[in-house]
This record gives sequence, C-alpha cells and structure tokens, in this order.
Amino acid sequence: MNEAPNTCTAELFDAMVAAYETWAEPLSARLAQVALERTSVRAGDSVLDIGAGTGALAHQAAALGARVTAIDLSSAMVARLTQRLAPYPECRALVMDGQALTFEDSTFDAVFSILSTTLFAAWGAGLDEAVRVVRPDGWVGIVHCANPERADIFSILSRALKKLPLPADSPDAPKLTALMSVHGLRAALKARECEVMDVGRLDAPSRLPTPESFMDTLDPIYRTLPTYRSLDKHLRGELRILLSQEARRWIKEDVLAGRTAKVHLAIARRSSRPC
Repeated sequence: MNEAPNTCTAELFDAMVAAYETWAEPLSARLAQVALERTSVRAGDSVLDIGAGTGALAHQAAALGARVTAIDLSSAMVARLTQRLAPYPECRALVMDGQALTFEDSTFDAVFSILSTTLFAAWGAGLDEAVRVVRPDGWVGIVHCANPERADIFSILSRALKKLPLPADSPDAPKLTALMSVHGLRAALKARECEVMDVGRLDAPSRLPTPESFMDTLDPIYRTLPTYRSLDKHLRGELRILLSQEARRWIKEDVLAGRTAKVHLAIARRSSRPC
C-alpha cells in the first residue's frame, strides 16, 4: 500500500545526498552525539540506526567500536554511508523501510532514530518496529522536532512562502505528529512497554548557506516539500528573492533565537518484564 509514497520519498532523498551531508548532517551529528552520550553504548554492542541518512549517528557509533547496522530508504544515502563505514568491517548499511524492518525480534542492543522514525507516514508503525527489534532492557533513542517547521532552513522557507500569492489549492507541507510535545513522546514510548529514562528539549546549531545562495543551495532539500515542488517558474523566481531577504533578516535580527533547531530527545529502555 505504501509503495508509491515510499518510492517518491526515496527518489527525492537520492537527489539530495550532497546537500544533506553539508547542511543537514552537522545538526543531526550533534543530536546523535548527545543521544549516544546518554546511553551506555560501547564497543561490541549491536546498534541500529533507522533513517540513517549519510551517517550522523552510525559513523559516531562505529567509531566507539559498536557493530552498526544503518538503514535508509534512499539507495543513494546508503551508498554514501557504505563508503563512510568502509573502515569498520563489522558495520553495514542497507536499503530498508523503517516502518517494516526485516530483522528478528530483540536483535539489537540499542536502536536510534535521529529525526526520522517519527516523521514516517505511519510513525506508530515506525516506533513499533524500533522497539520490537531491540532486546529487553536495550536502549531506544528517539529525536523528534519540537516545532512544525523543524530546522532554521525550513523556518526561513515558511516565512518566505507566506509572502507569496500561493494558489488556494497549494499542497501543504507534511504535518508533524503529536510527538512534538514531551508528553506525547513519553506516552508513545510508555505505550510500547519502554521505561523512559530521560526526555526533554534540546537545542542544536543549524548551519545556513549565504542569503544570496539560499534557494539554489537548498533546492534539493526543499524539493521534499509538496508546496515547494508545486511552484511554477514565476513563483520560484519570486521565492528566490524572498528567501534571500528572509535569510538575511534571520541572520541579522534573530541571531540569538535562531541558528538552532529545537528538538525533543527521548532515551528509553525496552521493558524486560514479560507482557
């Protein structure tokens, strides 16, 4: 049933590998570092990274000596991650849907999702799968956005789009789930027989290209948004100017509040009690 949406998503992410690694991974890497530090993951542990992208968490866990399996729906992301994991022979990257993992129950010592699982079309299935494949008493680390616009690059795009004369039937950007709240994230993990050890707000640096290059640089990333993809040539020209203006204003006026992505980080352990 999900073949068409998943294929579309994979193709869009295939086209953004270089842009993602430059502009999105630094943020994910910082969040991954904190998530790993709040667990006891160590050399020899088996770790699953769901929606791994170009390897923000997978690479750090591999450097700790963990046996990492990293999955992503994008074959291009997996190809890049395979290159980066080459120095770690016990680590691997696979093309796989995080909503339908092919691993046996209780396979991993720790499972992480950095800004991925809770954005799935069926985020509940994604969480179910993450918990299913971690062993009892194993670690589950989930990072989810704390606002609908996610990182600064999307906040700036949102400001610019609001100044465009968009058609009334323009498609909306994908909606984030109720897990934007600490309560919602905690409740979702507890409902899946997890003991939540820590959940709270985390701010992390979010890199920005220069205002003049904003649209051209981030175009591969913005193409994941239906509203952006729907713009005609005229509206894209107007948006290019507006993005430059809004990026300049963001950097100049919002420097204290901006340049960070606000997320929630939850660290839990799968219950070892029989259901």
